[in-house]
Amino acid sequence: MQATSSTVIAQDNKALVQRYLEEIINKGEMSVADEILAPDYVNRSSGGGIGLSRNDFVQSLIAMRTAFPDWHVTIEEMVTDGDIVVDRIRISATHTGSVNGVPASGRRKATLAMHMWRVTDGKLAEGWYTTDALPSVTAALVPAKQTRSSDDDTDSRLAVRSEKLST
Repeated sequence: MQATSSTVIAQDNKALVQRYLEEIINKGEMSVADEILAPDYVNRSSGGGIGLSRNDFVQSLIAMRTAFPDWHVTIEEMVTDGDIVVDRIRISATHTGSVNGVPASGRRKATLAMHMWRVTDGKLAEGWYTTDALPSVTAALVPAKQTRSSDDDTDSRLAVRSEKLST
C-alpha cells in the first residue's frame, strides 16, 4: 500500500521537528537553523527572554546552549495534523555556563515541555512552547534588575535634604 500525499507530508513535518530537536537543541548545531527555520519564523511563546524573530530566536538558543551546555531533549510523543506538529518532550539540563552576566548556578533541571509547530514549505514557520522550566531558563539568561535597598533611598533623601539645608 502506498502512502498518501498527506501521510508523506505528515512524516516530512515530523522529521523536520525531530531534526530541529536533535541537531539544534541536543547538538547545538545552529548552522542548520536556516535549513530548518523559515526566514519569517515567529516564536509565539510568551516570556522566558526568548526572541520572537528567527534571528532573535536563534540568538536566544545560542544563549540557552551556553548557559545549559548539556541541554538535552527526548521526544516522548509527537502528533501531526495538516501543517501542525505537536511534540511532548522530556528536558534535562544543568546550568553550568554564564550568559549576560548571570553566573552559573550548577542547578540541574529535569522536566517536561510541549511545542506546537506550524510547517510551511518544509520549514518551521511558527512555534509555541510551554514548560515549567521557563522561569529557570529566564533566570539563567536574563540578568535580574538591580534594586535599591530602602537604606539607599533613605541615604539619598538625607543627602538631598542636607544639601538644601546648607544652601
